[in-house]
Amino acid sequence: MAELVTREEPSVGEVVIGVVKTVEKYGAYINLLDYPGWEGFTHVSEISLKWIRNIRDYLREGQKEVFKILRVNPHLHQVDLSLRRVEKKEREQKLLDWKRREKVLRVINLLAEKTGIKIDELKKMIVEPVSQRGLRLYDVFLDLMESETIPEWLKLDENIVGKLIEIIKQEIKMKKVVLRGELILSCKRGDGVEHIRKAIEEGLKLAGRGEIVSITTKGSPRYLIRVEADVEERARELLEEVANRCISVIRESGGKGELIRE
Repeated sequence: MAELVTREEPSVGEVVIGVVKTVEKYGAYINLLDYPGWEGFTHVSEISLKWIRNIRDYLREGQKEVFKILRVNPHLHQVDLSLRRVEKKEREQKLLDWKRREKVLRVINLLAEKTGIKIDELKKMIVEPVSQRGLRLYDVFLDLMESETIPEWLKLDENIVGKLIEIIKQEIKMKKVVLRGELILSCKRGDGVEHIRKAIEEGLKLAGRGEIVSITTKGSPRYLIRVEADVEERARELLEEVANRCISVIRESGGKGELIRE
């Protein structure tokens, strides 16, 4: 769903971003950025699995952090939060999503300044159609930046489209995490080269939106595998997925495969 469309109230198990308002001996009070007007509280027992001597070693006023919702009180607009129950992958993804949301919001604000169209009107023109299709604005903006054309269902004046693409290129700078490894692929069959080529082609297909995978020879049977992704966790997953696919395909042909990480 579009990043600028939010639900009315949070739900149990949801991962949210909050800013620490006050820190006490028994816990900390948090303002939820995802839900303006909502306040959260995390008890000292939900901050870390380790014994805590000083809460301020973990949380301080003004600190932005990722929490998991344990309980919701809709009448008081309050939630109980946990810091220790947030997994590393959840935290990284939430921070990435929030960063992208901020970029999308800045693009909309700048477009309003350049066109003179009110933000609420732009949201009806851009945000709502994207949300109705279950898409993310950030992904739609990336498509616009790459193709410089808008989908038919997004009804925008050419002048607005030109300014929008200009702002997107200015504000969205792609930073990638790059990981490399060495892939050992061998097949002693007479047509072994073809099977190795097929294995590599299958591995290259796994790159998702905004991701890059390359496999180049270092001299048979050694191949350099290189992946690019938005965050380190995804880059590690992608490297593993590509290598496993290549190895699986070559083994089906009676060959051998192995990944050597750098």
